[in-house]
Amino acid sequence: MSSDVLDETVELVLGVARLGEADLAGWWGSHGLDRVGQYVLSRTFRRSWETVALELDVLSATHRHRESLGRQTALHLFCDELPFRRWASTWLAEQKTSAEPLRLHDELKGWDIDRARKWLTRGVARQPEPEVVGDGLYLGELGLSELEDEAVLLSTARLLTACYVYMGTPFRVPYFNLRGQAR
Repeated sequence: MSSDVLDETVELVLGVARLGEADLAGWWGSHGLDRVGQYVLSRTFRRSWETVALELDVLSATHRHRESLGRQTALHLFCDELPFRRWASTWLAEQKTSAEPLRLHDELKGWDIDRARKWLTRGVARQPEPEVVGDGLYLGELGLSELEDEAVLLSTARLLTACYVYMGTPFRVPYFNLRGQAR
């Protein structure tokens, strides 16, 4: 996988995880990078609190997605079948040993809802038009062979991310179906 694709997908996953925090969209109610999170986490994890905050956001988002859809054939930004969450978790683990402050942490900490939406849709040409199915936003099907294609993975990550940005209420998980499986 090219480093550009890895970098962008990691930023998208972490951006959506941050967007779901209580001070922004409030989908998972976590307080990673907001003022509450900073107050609590910076006292325990003095050097790495921002990274720990994002790890907690990813865990909260993953739990909310699994709870909402409840099946493994739904391919969403935080599922095990797509590599995005694993890439973000690996990247975060590596950042704990970094001595330098990260521009991504500063970007995500400084978000309000408008800035988050602009940043997360910077690579999206048009608003997605998913079909509402139960507690999800169905975007189509992907086959296992497609999940090996770098361009497909990047466009999938961008489209899933755009759904969060344009989603109204209530919260619905944007997802693709694994080809040949039920919606």
